[in-house]
Amino acid sequence: MRKLRGEMHRRMLGNGYCARPVEMDCHFESICESCTFFVTTLEFRPTLRAQREDAARKGQVGRQKIFDGLLERLDNEVS
Repeated sequence: MRKLRGEMHRRMLGNGYCARPVEMDCHFESICESCTFFVTTLEFRPTLRAQREDAARKGQVGRQKIFDGLLERLDNEVS
């Protein structure tokens, strides 16, 4: 159990978690939010909102849509 907990902490992201199996390698550094292994929870909602607002301010429509989708998914899980 301690090993699993340690692996999860090593793969914690600023706005969620990477659920990618440890055996699989990842060569990407900045596509986590659109990766199928990305998992987020309600505790990260403020961070996701801030990232969405940052994307909107910068006119980054594609990035904004990613965060809109993540926030919508969180809202649907709650209701």
